[in-house]
Amino acid sequence: MKQRLVGAIVLGCLAIIFLPILLDGEGVSPAEMNIVIPAAPAFPEPLVVEPQRPTVLSDTDDILIEPESVIEEAVEVVDAIAVNSDINQVDNRELPILDAEGLPQAWSIRLGLFGDSANAETLIAELLNQGYRAYSDVAFTSQGELIAVLVGPVLTQSDAESLKTELSNSFNVEALIVDFRIDGEN
Repeated sequence: MKQRLVGAIVLGCLAIIFLPILLDGEGVSPAEMNIVIPAAPAFPEPLVVEPQRPTVLSDTDDILIEPESVIEEAVEVVDAIAVNSDINQVDNRELPILDAEGLPQAWSIRLGLFGDSANAETLIAELLNQGYRAYSDVAFTSQGELIAVLVGPVLTQSDAESLKTELSNSFNVEALIVDFRIDGEN
């Protein structure tokens, strides 16, 4: 029994020594692979556009306006409008009001003031999803700098009133009509 045990140990040691030599993969070559890589596709030449300065027609002498033709066209347009509508139907409240600089005065509807920009952005996203022209602006108050959420602008006071009512009912807030101002105005 001792001899069998010694023989098994010797055979195990020989297997540990020689099996890695026999099974290391030397002499075995990998199978050949024929790889065909297609040529790179031809890309069209990029269109090169030379920038051109726009021609300002008011600075050239090429424009010749005949005053008689302009007046005749204006008279025709006014006549066509007079025929198709009654001048007494014009409502002065529906016409935009001009400010001191001759620009139309506009109004926006303020839905709220927020200290947290995430809340303001959420309301703006909801307004935009419902088709309103919503934006935010910085408002300086006694509580510090807050974010105002606004909808607009609209050019007539009656449009502002109806939009205010619509937004107040839709969002269950007390909306406020404010003058529309462009960023950078003081």
